[in-house]
Amino acid sequence: MTTPNEINRKLENQAPHLNYYPYWLDNLAPDVILQGAVFNGELRGAEQVGKMLSFARSLYAFQDFRFYGKHGNLFLEDYRSRIRGTEAYHPSGVEIYNFVVVYFNDAGETSQLVMNHRPQSAALLFSSLLTEHFGDAFDPNLFYRGDARADVLHHDLSRGSWPLGDVSAA
Repeated sequence: MTTPNEINRKLENQAPHLNYYPYWLDNLAPDVILQGAVFNGELRGAEQVGKMLSFARSLYAFQDFRFYGKHGNLFLEDYRSRIRGTEAYHPSGVEIYNFVVVYFNDAGETSQLVMNHRPQSAALLFSSLLTEHFGDAFDPNLFYRGDARADVLHHDLSRGSWPLGDVSAA
């Protein structure tokens, strides 16, 4: 488990699982804001944000961190993962990347989270999986409710090379 005082870490490729837990997840401010590429808008409040993140993390087959750690007053995470596909779109799963910026308030609580999932096709698929799970539990306009067919989502917009690792066990 990481702590708030932990130094920056650059990690070797250790997929499929790491012994890492984001300490900031247990310290959400009551008015925390979650923004992300998988949303049309934002979520507010510790209960809603906690519920969303708890489920969203379960969609990952693994988290292969390129970096996590403090940078000034921020906490950053940069990782890749695989999420399940659909019957029509990569049934074996889809690679997804995420860059997370965590902001803290004066009390040291997590006050804002910005999550940049990419490529766009994977972010839209991720959003549709959130829609499938949560239904109307959140604002109906929050998630992508469009077509998740292969011909709509099949675009390789990845950000370039990543150290290859064996993710077949994931």
